[in-house]
Amino acid sequence: MQWRDRSEERPTGLVRVVPDKITVNNPHSQDSFDCATYALENKSVSYTREHAHTMGWLKKNVLPSFGHRSEWNGDPPHKVFQLLRKFCKACDDNDVSKGEAFYMLQDFFLEALSSEVMAVMPTRRGGNPGEVSSYLELVNWVIRMHADESTVAGLVEQFHQVRQEEKEDEMSYAERLRVLNTSCGFLHSTGALKGRYVEGVHPVVRATLREHNKPGMTLAELSRIAQTRGDEYRWTQAAQQKERAEEAAKLAEEPRLRRKARALVTTRYPVRPRTTRSELV
Repeated sequence: MQWRDRSEERPTGLVRVVPDKITVNNPHSQDSFDCATYALENKSVSYTREHAHTMGWLKKNVLPSFGHRSEWNGDPPHKVFQLLRKFCKACDDNDVSKGEAFYMLQDFFLEALSSEVMAVMPTRRGGNPGEVSSYLELVNWVIRMHADESTVAGLVEQFHQVRQEEKEDEMSYAERLRVLNTSCGFLHSTGALKGRYVEGVHPVVRATLREHNKPGMTLAELSRIAQTRGDEYRWTQAAQQKERAEEAAKLAEEPRLRRKARALVTTRYPVRPRTTRSELV
């Protein structure tokens, strides 16, 4: 990874325009729909010819943090929040400025969606002013185009009602809950995520988790404890079920054995042949 001294590249007198917030009905969704949530630590909006020449190396540095083959094609729409958060973190990890991120974001979309993004951006030579002129405006445009509050609200409702299914183990349930929280735009903190997990697991496991759940514990650690307790419960249930099946088989066998024993001790008389009238005459 290349580390660059960017202190001289950050102009202090530039005015940065923040787009108007997207109005949503649910206050819990406001942060996800607010473009400022995805602002970068490096506030520089400068983008010069030198930046353009080093853009290729910068993308290579950002890609490991973002994730290989993590580009997005616009489906499902609610994944836009996950992509923007990953992009924001990858940029901050590599000291990418707003000016550079503005021209880099399009490269993390697949071809069809990337073309749509490029169509609303200004050309680098100034021939086309474009619909957006800054990184936050571009983020705002992407959210407006792809995020739907009703879909997110449905996912949030699903998150609050989700429970462990009958044939689902505890770690699979934790992963399903984590993915659902990702789909919701990371609305829930680690504490809320663990609280939902504890309330949704099997009642036998729930008592153990309430005892072991600590503030600094991650969901992965909590799910491992739940998996161990769940396995113990399932093994006990399987052993008890096998024992009951064996007892039922014995109970079903006893009447047959009694009938067989009675048949052995019962005196059997030989069957006398019936004599007809013609034989008596």
